[in-house]
Amino acid sequence: MPDFKTVFWSFLVGGTVLGGLSSFAARAADVDQDVMNRGAYLATAADCIACHTKPGGTPFAGGLKIATPMGDIISTNITPDADHGIGKYSEHDFEQALRRGKRRDGENLYPVMPYVSYAAMTDQDVHALYVWFMNGVKPVAQTPPATQLSFPSNIRLTLSGWNMLAGTETQETGDSATYDKMRRGRYLATALEHCGTCHTPRNVMLMEKSDQYLAGSPLSGWYAPNITPSKTGGIGDWNEDDLVQYLRTGRVKGRSQAAGPMGEAVEHSTSHLTDEDLHAIAAFVLQVKPIDDASDHQPRDGFGKANDIPDLRSGELTRIDNLSQKAPENLFDANCAACHGQNGAGTVDQYAPSLYKNSVVGAGRPDNLIMTILTGVNRKTADGHASMPAFGSTSDVQRLDDAEVASLVNYVSKTFGSGTYTVTADQVAKVRKDHTPH
Repeated sequence: MPDFKTVFWSFLVGGTVLGGLSSFAARAADVDQDVMNRGAYLATAADCIACHTKPGGTPFAGGLKIATPMGDIISTNITPDADHGIGKYSEHDFEQALRRGKRRDGENLYPVMPYVSYAAMTDQDVHALYVWFMNGVKPVAQTPPATQLSFPSNIRLTLSGWNMLAGTETQETGDSATYDKMRRGRYLATALEHCGTCHTPRNVMLMEKSDQYLAGSPLSGWYAPNITPSKTGGIGDWNEDDLVQYLRTGRVKGRSQAAGPMGEAVEHSTSHLTDEDLHAIAAFVLQVKPIDDASDHQPRDGFGKANDIPDLRSGELTRIDNLSQKAPENLFDANCAACHGQNGAGTVDQYAPSLYKNSVVGAGRPDNLIMTILTGVNRKTADGHASMPAFGSTSDVQRLDDAEVASLVNYVSKTFGSGTYTVTADQVAKVRKDHTPH
């Protein structure tokens, strides 16, 4: 059973967003501390901060633009401010929003709020989460801009029909902290971490395809990969310890590194869970139904080897005002080789990872390699700070255009991966567009 108190206080002392809780000591003095500790842990496991905090914003005050096929949905303030947040929510109101997708005024929430998954939470855990949000989170007097969608997406009543068709996870009962390993893992993965929200493909109605659970799905320019235990299309060559290490640190040497939304999930959520809970999640994920992938026909981390080539540098200086298109090997030399090496082996400590035996480079889809080049990596855990500069439109090092990114992606794939990519500048432009809020 997880030691919620130990986890909560280590999280608190670690300088995270909960660091200001001491200022609420008087308000929380009469609240059961065990319930508070449990609620804080659950909020971390549910990764509430990811969607309800905009870049550079106050924790849980909302304002994050979430790109969807319907348009941009702006997350709400869920601090206990009475006028701008959820301060007037009763526990019943809170439960309805969390598990049923209903606001206090009775209007439907958009399903970017994963109430379909949170519906499985136990009454005890909903209570603990409510107590913590009302007593352990700083109220913020700030109202994010309202979501503005075009017709008919702006008619929230239509979501009642969607909810009926989509269904929800079945509510669990009993004390979730006492579940056996596999039940605990299923509860964490489906109800709290809501892995299926990103990793399960959706139909034309944007409903999860339950028969393809965790089989992979597009995600705002990224691709949440197949994480079923398929030996060819998923992570069937991983063991439980591999997956636990990935969830705790965001990287497994010779396999994968977390970036984008998964990097955020590791930084803010899974890296703060107990080892017991991480093993429970890993054990559950590794026993779901394996689903082979249409694009991946061998393990994504099974491609490539060190590139044994001579130094590409000729000794001739290149003018910075020379705007002619560089050859792909020159793009690699100028932008990648300094960290990943001419041979692609990365640094000795793998801070800059190898480009071969790398699931991003070996994947059948180029989305995540494109996005990593465009947006970089910025992931902080107790394991350290993983950082790679972005080469997109906001780059501080070198801004690459769509044609250059396409050329670089194809070169890296051919040299260190499957060699199957034929990415075009138009594809890169589309990925940029899908990732950028409108």
